[in-house]
Amino acid sequence: MKRLLVSACAIAALTFAPQAHAAGLTAGLKGGVNWAKIGGDGAPDNVSSRTGFSGGGFLRHNMNEQFGVQAEVLYVQKGFEGDIHTVDGDIHPGKARLDYVDVPIELVGRFKGTDKIALEVFAGPSFNFNIKAEAETEDGFENDDGRTKNFEFGAVVGGGIEYMLSSFSILADVRYSLGATSIAEDVAGQSVDVKNRGIAVMGGISFPLGSK
Repeated sequence: MKRLLVSACAIAALTFAPQAHAAGLTAGLKGGVNWAKIGGDGAPDNVSSRTGFSGGGFLRHNMNEQFGVQAEVLYVQKGFEGDIHTVDGDIHPGKARLDYVDVPIELVGRFKGTDKIALEVFAGPSFNFNIKAEAETEDGFENDDGRTKNFEFGAVVGGGIEYMLSSFSILADVRYSLGATSIAEDVAGQSVDVKNRGIAVMGGISFPLGSK
């Protein structure tokens, strides 16, 4: 899993490396709140969202004033509250904590409203790597029994606003993340359809790199 994570981050970096000294490249940091849940045919009926952190860094290449390509590396706390199937075969109410490093690659559309304000929409695939999976039930703490997959493929879609200052910009965005593959390993040869869902609100800053 660590090798996969390093590879994904390397791909994101190499996407922008040839542009490191070109105009239109920006970098930044962002952070905020993620409201996570699970869905799918194999998800428990009694499920509510887990509130956690979402944040990290990004690089963007603005191809022109209207379009750009952005790569992000985000630490995202996912999971859920509700019925948990424990290793002894019983069902207990509790909380599942599933933490990921998400690497979305997004196409960004940009619409300039004024000299200082621009609106953005973005969408793209996301390569997500599980780094922690644990559950806490009403009977105490329980470690994950290995049923959570190391990798999840998904997608993100969202929108945001940028307020441009002389040397940097202030950002805010909201996004919906959707898992396309199940997060759970097969049980007794049968596939288990459980997918992550989430809504995140983040704020941050960005600044230009290279020459203009």
